[in-house]
Amino acid sequence: MHKIFSWNDLRHKWWGLPVICALVLIPVTSWLSPIIMLPEGRTYLIYMPLATCVALLMVFDWAAFPGIVLALFLRYYLRVGFDMSVLMTVIYFTSLVLAWLGYRWQAGSRWSAPLGLMTLARVRVSWLLIFLTVFFILVLQIVVESGLLPGYLGMATSEFVTLRTLVNLQAMILGILLNSHVIYLVIRLIRQPRYFRVLRMMLRKQRAPGVKPLEMALWFVVLAVMVTLLCLTGLSEPFAKILLSDYTLTLLFPVLLFGALRYGYYFISIVWTITLTILFNNYQGFISEHGFIHNLVFVSALMLVYTVTLLLMSVISSRQRLLMKKFSAAALQDPVFGLPNLRAFNRDLALYPRSMLCFIRVSDMDVLSRNYGMQLRIQFKQQLAMGLKPYLQEGERVYHLPGYDLVLRVNCEEADTKLQNLHDYLEDFRLIWNGLPLHPNIGLSYCTVYSPVEHLPILLGELSGIAEVSLTTGQPESNKSDHSQVQLEIKDKVDMLHKIQRALDDDRFVLMAQPILGVRGDSYHEILLRLFDGEQESLITPDKFLPVVHEFGLSYQMDMWVLRHTLMFIHQNRTRLPSLRFAVNFTPSTLCRPTFTRDFKTLMLEYEVEPYQIVLEVTESHLLQNMKYADYAMRELRSYGCRIAIDDFGTGYASYGRLKAIQADILKIDGSFVRNMLTDPLDGYIVQSICQVARMKRLSIVAEYVETEEQKAALHALGVDYMQGYLVGKPQLLATLLEYQKP
Repeated sequence: MHKIFSWNDLRHKWWGLPVICALVLIPVTSWLSPIIMLPEGRTYLIYMPLATCVALLMVFDWAAFPGIVLALFLRYYLRVGFDMSVLMTVIYFTSLVLAWLGYRWQAGSRWSAPLGLMTLARVRVSWLLIFLTVFFILVLQIVVESGLLPGYLGMATSEFVTLRTLVNLQAMILGILLNSHVIYLVIRLIRQPRYFRVLRMMLRKQRAPGVKPLEMALWFVVLAVMVTLLCLTGLSEPFAKILLSDYTLTLLFPVLLFGALRYGYYFISIVWTITLTILFNNYQGFISEHGFIHNLVFVSALMLVYTVTLLLMSVISSRQRLLMKKFSAAALQDPVFGLPNLRAFNRDLALYPRSMLCFIRVSDMDVLSRNYGMQLRIQFKQQLAMGLKPYLQEGERVYHLPGYDLVLRVNCEEADTKLQNLHDYLEDFRLIWNGLPLHPNIGLSYCTVYSPVEHLPILLGELSGIAEVSLTTGQPESNKSDHSQVQLEIKDKVDMLHKIQRALDDDRFVLMAQPILGVRGDSYHEILLRLFDGEQESLITPDKFLPVVHEFGLSYQMDMWVLRHTLMFIHQNRTRLPSLRFAVNFTPSTLCRPTFTRDFKTLMLEYEVEPYQIVLEVTESHLLQNMKYADYAMRELRSYGCRIAIDDFGTGYASYGRLKAIQADILKIDGSFVRNMLTDPLDGYIVQSICQVARMKRLSIVAEYVETEEQKAALHALGVDYMQGYLVGKPQLLATLLEYQKP
């Protein structure tokens, strides 16, 4: 004998599983619905069959209607006969069809989205809750008033508005609002048992961070104790009146609200459904018999308010947690390149006590970006990072840096092997762009750091400089002598930066003066700068702090501080030191600043200093930064009456070509040539050549580092106009110039 239908055949038919679920769940939920038999008729505290119909529609759509109609007909046929069962089925069917039509019309393609989404809450509440329940109760009321259905059977009476009808309406709203979600989950599990994994993931995902099992266990214990006490009957009258009245139900709210905020929508909807069903099935424990119907209406309304509040708060808190996770993840990833950013890099460094950082510098990427567009840079970094991932272990990542660089955090085990593998890959990497293989030069630098890593941006700057060296050598480079060397250097640099900033704010720089003696008897002084170290009670020389000043963009503030205090000294001592002249050093970045000449003239007028009293010394090696502003500033200040001196000529970028074009009055020969000019013929010829060109340009010549009479005589023979060095005078505090003047 063959089976008419096998289980697999039945469940895979479009109507099979919906019919089975409806035939099973509608009778079961009807049996579980808490009921009170009043003289006016059957009164529900939670009406679940209508909620079951909504849940079936949410899962099976229109395919659920055959099963719903069959289950409802059989349910009423066994109780009241054929005619009334048909009438009740028609009322259900009409209400559900109209509500579902309205919902599908407004929800569109997102009708089957999971419950608990705020985006569809308004549509679902409007059609599946308010319209469905109100329309159902109104139609039922009309049918009862017309005499087609006895009042004791339905949820309405012959009178239009009664307390019993209100309780039944609230019961339907409670059922759809709360129980439909749990029934929906049950149907999903029946339809696809693997949905249990999704449900477990959602429960874990909606839970607040830091929730411990002990916390949840204590919460369950508190809830169970309160529900048990509320369900107890037969206790002593005073105790019951004080602790176990309907007023005590309000104590449930803080406990449930805590669970809603901490554990999420899915969790609280399941727990509150079970809790409320238990409470209403044991209503005798907390609803007083005195004024029973009024107390019943109040408790039903209170539970409805509880349900709305708990579900709303759980949805909002769960949504906020999910959004915060998304925002946190987005904050740790570059949106264009799709790679972890500097913030993620800083966070990951703190997770490991010891890490090796590998800095990747791609040369000529700016040129390629200008020629091929921004998309090339994006794809280059993305494919380079993708290709590096097979060489990384768990926890090791590639991070995006602004510009053209990448940085890796790798574990220190087998560091040499990892570095060699990374270097080999970078050497072989090619980006195919429109059929053209591109392979710009790539530099690799590395260092080992210990957590916590302080001053990370400065550390990356150091690695960037080392990677530039790697571009030349073609090998991974590191300047560390031990694992903490780079971090120690950065710490020293930051400490120096703080000292410089305090010196600018508190006037803790010290001005020194070194004489420059002319062969014709005239003289002036060069202003030299020292930094007072309050901790060591000593003076710090410029070679220690000037690199930090230049690196952090404090050159202009420092130069203007020196100028202001030099002019202040001239102004305060113009009686004792008339016609005093000073040479003040200015960094090229200051000279290239568009507002420099205006600020310079403003200070000169403020302190009433004549232009001839100030000589501006500029190091030619940096003037190439912006020749337009530099040439303009020198012409403007020369026409104002100041003299321009080119310092350290013969080194760096200073060349005869620049000397030919530059507008200046004084040329200072770098001391590195003067020091050995008598013993090194090459230095002697260089000094002689500089002097000849300077005389042709009609420039005054200053020789630095003059330390012996022989050097002085040789320089005088070459036509040098001014001597500067220990032979002439050592640097001294600016204030000591007053001691050499007669009162």
